[in-house]
Amino acid sequence: MAEAVLPDLPGSVGALSAALLGSALDVAGLAVIITDAALDPPGPSIRYANAHFEAITGYPAAELLGQTPRILQGPGTDQAELDRLRRDLRERRHFIGATLNYRRNGEAYRNQWVVLPILGLDGAVTHWLSIQRDVTREGQPHTGAEALRQRTEALLGSIRAIAARTLTAPEEERAFGGRLAALGRAQRLAGADLSALVRGEVEPLRHPGAAARTGGPPVSLPPGIAEPLALALHELAAHSARQGALASPEGDLSITWALEGEGPERHLRLRWAERGGTPPGGAWPMIEEALVFALGGHARLGTEDGGLTCAIRLPLGG
Repeated sequence: MAEAVLPDLPGSVGALSAALLGSALDVAGLAVIITDAALDPPGPSIRYANAHFEAITGYPAAELLGQTPRILQGPGTDQAELDRLRRDLRERRHFIGATLNYRRNGEAYRNQWVVLPILGLDGAVTHWLSIQRDVTREGQPHTGAEALRQRTEALLGSIRAIAARTLTAPEEERAFGGRLAALGRAQRLAGADLSALVRGEVEPLRHPGAAARTGGPPVSLPPGIAEPLALALHELAAHSARQGALASPEGDLSITWALEGEGPERHLRLRWAERGGTPPGGAWPMIEEALVFALGGHARLGTEDGGLTCAIRLPLGG
């Protein structure tokens, strides 16, 4: 197995957490890159690329780092779509689109992608996160999941090394460490019952007196679903442990799920409902976008009877 290339993401816990998401999405067959914030040429520069981005484009990470995503463009790339990309990032800090890209060997493929901002403590954009997928043959199965999982483990070691030398504030270390632990648990539990995944994210953060009720049918999570879902549950639980139902002995949290549909239409519905609490910020927008765009699911935050709710729907297939 090739040695992992260390991502250059100094001083940004948001970017490091996004790299964790990129590692998680490897096993879902989704390509992720992180660039620096500069939009004008010669930028933006690629600072991180996950294993599936390498697989789709044919470029090894060592060759991608420091390059601009423009190396994927060619004669069939839609310039109007690129102009809209730049305009949306400057004005809305968010973009979803599609155009022709080109692999390292010159082969064209249709790329659909979403770009999200990674913000610093002052609210300024420090990096851009892009989740991409090859839709040339929509619905084609993702291959090489086990090899990608092994590559992801190597990337996690690299990201851990970066974190050790860049995160100095205790709260940053705790936030990043919690997300890293959540991803590690999910990788160990992939294929296991959903209830074990839920308990693994909630119980370590629950106040001894707080009630945390869970319930639903046995659900075996297919490869690529467990990791992003674990990050979403961890983000909700960590937020709740700071200022929601998991923070006090009076707290009350309910997590329930159900299976709906059959065969290719089968999907999971999970509902998080707690007494009190406010919507999470932090890495949640990136995680939510991954559930929606990358996995074809839905995630909706809301309030009900003065408490925080989150409804998640994920396709499980046959």
